[in-house]
Amino acid sequence: MSDRAGSTFTGGARSRTVNSKATSTAFVMIAMLLVLAAGASAGTGHHQRRHHHAKPKPTATPTPKPTPTVAMRSLVLVTGGTGTISVPTGDSPAVLDSVEVYDPVTSAFRTLAPMTAHRDRQAAAVLRDGSVLIAGGVDTVLVPMIVFPGPTMPSILSSSEVFDPATGTFGAAAPMTTARDELTATLIAGGKVLVAGGGDDGAELFDGRTKKFSPTGDMTESRYGQTATLLPDGRVLIAGGGDAVAELYNPANGKFARTGAMSTNRIYHTATLLKDGRVLIAGGSPYARSGALDTTEFFNPKTGKFTPGPKMKQTRAGHTATLLDDGRVLITGGHGDSSAEIYNPVTGSFRATASRMNASRYDHTASLLPDGKVLIAGGWDANYKPLASAELFDPAKGDFEPAASMESARAGHTATLISVHWPIAWLQPSPTPSPALKPTASPTPTLVPTAAPTPSPKSTPKTSHKPHKEPPPKAIRTSAPTPLETPSPVAAPSDSATPSPSPAATIATPSSVPSPMMSETVEASPAASPTVSATPISSVSPTPSESGSSPSPSATARLGAPAAASPIASPTAMPNDMTSPSPVASASPGISPAEPGPELPTVIPSPLSETPIPAPTGTPASPVPASRATDTVPPQ
Repeated sequence: MSDRAGSTFTGGARSRTVNSKATSTAFVMIAMLLVLAAGASAGTGHHQRRHHHAKPKPTATPTPKPTPTVAMRSLVLVTGGTGTISVPTGDSPAVLDSVEVYDPVTSAFRTLAPMTAHRDRQAAAVLRDGSVLIAGGVDTVLVPMIVFPGPTMPSILSSSEVFDPATGTFGAAAPMTTARDELTATLIAGGKVLVAGGGDDGAELFDGRTKKFSPTGDMTESRYGQTATLLPDGRVLIAGGGDAVAELYNPANGKFARTGAMSTNRIYHTATLLKDGRVLIAGGSPYARSGALDTTEFFNPKTGKFTPGPKMKQTRAGHTATLLDDGRVLITGGHGDSSAEIYNPVTGSFRATASRMNASRYDHTASLLPDGKVLIAGGWDANYKPLASAELFDPAKGDFEPAASMESARAGHTATLISVHWPIAWLQPSPTPSPALKPTASPTPTLVPTAAPTPSPKSTPKTSHKPHKEPPPKAIRTSAPTPLETPSPVAAPSDSATPSPSPAATIATPSSVPSPMMSETVEASPAASPTVSATPISSVSPTPSESGSSPSPSATARLGAPAAASPIASPTAMPNDMTSPSPVASASPGISPAEPGPELPTVIPSPLSETPIPAPTGTPASPVPASRATDTVPPQ
């Protein structure tokens, strides 16, 4: 038993020894695995760090340049009207096709490309795309006469055109169905423009997409010089210009309907939409050739009736009315008036401005600028002369200040506030062109007095002391030809101061032209030089088209435009105080210009010499078209 116990004990000890060795081995292996795992982890981290340092640095992406912001800039587009042009007889009234814009930032006007037609009393409306419709108006055609401009004939226009603010140019659009002047053009819902009146009861719509007109309902009354006001509900109020009863145009059904009546008929009045929805009707005349009014009245769209308003400080017709940003209304000018006043809807009364305008203005324009000021431009002065001056009204100060003048004097023009993407190419300053030589009016060069030429020392031998001898007189023969001594009866002029329209009166015959051998005598006696009248001759009288189309340029001339020079005038004709250089005189070496020549016989003046025709005197043509004498003559 003891032996079994001893063996058992010994076997247990061995078993424990073996187990402890196995345990130790396991621990060693685990430790080695941990060391290996730690080494592998360290190697991986080192490899990662080494790989991280091996990566190339990322290339910096260049920062894109900021795109320039396209801003909108407001300009005032001024078109047409009646102005003056220079003609041989002086300044003459003329219908203009010129265009200019006013830039409030630079406070200056700049001329643009002209319209496609000359227009006065036309209408303008801004379309939805920013372009501007110019429609109708009147052009005045001059009846050419022989001595001075003759009477004028109005031509009512049916044409239209559109101004493109992207290019700064005008393009022709479809004509209206009826020729109109003193018409109205109002942008209505849907982007169309309602064109009405202008001496007719018809109306039509202009589509800005198709650039065409289409008829709409007729007005209840034929109107001329009326006002058209877009109401908050989309209807259009037509007032004055023919009847005291006003009417409303409804775009929904395209029809006009009569509404309330004003206290009196008005023409050359103003209609201003107030911020409370009412319309202020101010001034005007009851009819043409009548006195101006100082009364006002309000139209209420809710009731369709007119109610009396306060009286203005002055009677006014042909004035302007501008709604200011604060809700007040600025009234400026009128026939022979430089005063201005402001209507305050809070107090319901008018009050004179702190200062008067710098000039009396009638038929001028007033444009509200983005900064709240009002640009006053052009118009007729008290003497019925068009003005080029402009001025600004500052509502904060309540007075007027001078502004830059327009490039052209004009009245009866349009002034429309437009917006363009800035900068715009057609308004950028252009380089100043180098001055070009102006062509001389006469093809023959003008003589300029020069000093006598000094003989060259080389031309005279030093050893020669003999005096210079004059060439014999027989080298030049200056006897007058027989035709000059006895002029032909056919070429004899009449006793009348007015030249004959016959071409023979302006053609120099061979007998009246001095021979080349007489050139020195002509230089000695300038009065003997034959002259030819520069007065253009035309005997074509235009007939204006009733449809508004402009007469043919070959048959008519613009008002005040100089007529074309007569093709039969002599190209060598010179004024009385000028003579043509003689090739014979320059070719004679023996006679110095500073030395007296041989005595020459007197040359008889040409019988065809004509005296200059004096400029006509008298009052200029009336700025009011003759065809509208009963409607457009401004009140006295």
